[in-house]
Amino acid sequence: MRIFGMGMPEMIIILLVILIIFGPKNLPKLGSALGKAVKGVREGVDSVNTELEAAKATANKDDSSADAPVTATAVVEDAPAPEPVPVAAAVATPVAEEAPAAGFCAQCGAALEADAKFCKKCGTPVN
Repeated sequence: MRIFGMGMPEMIIILLVILIIFGPKNLPKLGSALGKAVKGVREGVDSVNTELEAAKATANKDDSSADAPVTATAVVEDAPAPEPVPVAAAVATPVAEEAPAAGFCAQCGAALEADAKFCKKCGTPVN
């Protein structure tokens, strides 16, 4: 029988080493602590899985409502404020372009600006 690629002789040797290191009095405490750790990890994984399933369910619910036909509605004076637009749906703003690099620092390898006298990252003078 192999567990994690180890046979029975290897498992016995590992158990003997653990017995020698921790002693027979501390083995029940060690087993209890190991069991609690495994239980905590399982509960953490289960909670993350539950949250992911809930997020998937709401995402699927939102996607199905997006496929519904659009209808016109009348404007009402006392209408509630519209919901904020998600960031992903907002219009992307252009990113400012950086100055073209004039090479790389010999000391740290960072990109250098065209008119740089010193490296911004490490302060090494540029030749």
